Amino acid sequence: MPKNTNEKNSKGKKTNKASTVKKSETKKTQVKKVETKKVQPKEKVEVKETEVKSVEVETIPERKEEKSELLNNIKNSMNTLSIVVICIAVVLLGALIYVVNTKRVPKTSNGDEIIATINGKEFTADDLYEALKEGSGINELVNIIDNYIADKEVTVTDDDKAYVQEVVDYYKDYADYSQVDFATFIANYIGIPGVETEDEFYDYVLKDYMKRLAIIKFIGDETSEDVLKKYYDDNYSDTQTVRHILIEVDSDAEDQEKADKEAYDKAVKLIKELNETSSKKLESKFEELAKNNSDDTGTYANGGLFENFNKKGTDEAFWNASLKLKDGEYTKEPVKSSYGYHIILKVSSTPVEEYKDIKDDVKRDFAENQLSEDSALFTKKWDELRKQYKLSIKDDFMKSAYEKTIKNATNVEEEDE
Repeated sequence: MPKNTNEKNSKGKKTNKASTVKKSETKKTQVKKVETKKVQPKEKVEVKETEVKSVEVETIPERKEEKSELLNNIKNSMNTLSIVVICIAVVLLGALIYVVNTKRVPKTSNGDEIIATINGKEFTADDLYEALKEGSGINELVNIIDNYIADKEVTVTDDDKAYVQEVVDYYKDYADYSQVDFATFIANYIGIPGVETEDEFYDYVLKDYMKRLAIIKFIGDETSEDVLKKYYDDNYSDTQTVRHILIEVDSDAEDQEKADKEAYDKAVKLIKELNETSSKKLESKFEELAKNNSDDTGTYANGGLFENFNKKGTDEAFWNASLKLKDGEYTKEPVKSSYGYHIILKVSSTPVEEYKDIKDDVKRDFAENQLSEDSALFTKKWDELRKQYKLSIKDDFMKSAYEKTIKNATNVEEEDE
């Protein structure tokens, strides 16, 4: 693993790249949850109107873990129709509902309900409706529709609630450490206006998270058995735990052939030391050599321990070499990967569960992967799901606005790719 790295994976190991990571819906597969830690900036954070940036985690075998950025998926789901001025629209809609349901509402001579007057000028419920629909009306309409669909499609579990609470706690802690009022922090830093309390933020995140789960379910359910089985075969495998020593090749050396040979020779020398070690002392000797020689800054301090990785995203040479070893065995020749030369000691492995036993997990994982690869897919699938629910917008203006919004959102997302 490259030196001078500063991110951490789920085991607390430092990693070498930044990545966007989503919450895994898989409960039985190899991916494990990551504890959310308190954010402790050394200095007061100046809140600016900016979007939260993604962070990608990549390890020696390139493993992607969840939650380097907890709210990224939630925000992406809102990009479907770019909901704006929510607080204002909600207040106005509330006023409209109140007017419609109040019996003692004054009316014009032609029966229109009057909701306000100024200097004799009457403003009716129809005036308000027209103003709303020409402003953020289509966004509010679709938001209401999607909330309804998500409620029908998704059953929220305790794990889902716990995850959403972690999101809220994470940003509450960050706001506290930044010495910024929570509502101001959420409005300016996260880009969600109109949220005043933690409970309101929780409800907001939960609803949007349910919308994402609804689309994950939709994609998974419509995917054929053959596609899912192939995805399982390509991405699911035994889980392995090893210790390894990485000897990097000096990429700055003028003579790369010489640098490669020096790294190889050093690895061979370390293997000879292991060959001279008794089986009882082998693992402790390996730990000692890793601490003193490994260039993997993420694992050397723990004696080269690399836990619970699987085939998906793993360097092929590293994976194959690890897989061939029995527990307690080590590679007798240096293993060349894109990172350098490795010496690998097998600690343990756990067999992968059969497809039929984790089919639901595979479907969720497949859907998440599809969404990450196609930025326009979320918008497209929501349009399809609404049609499946036989959405029919009766107002011509709102119907046209909806169609334009879907087309524009899809085009923008495809261009961003």
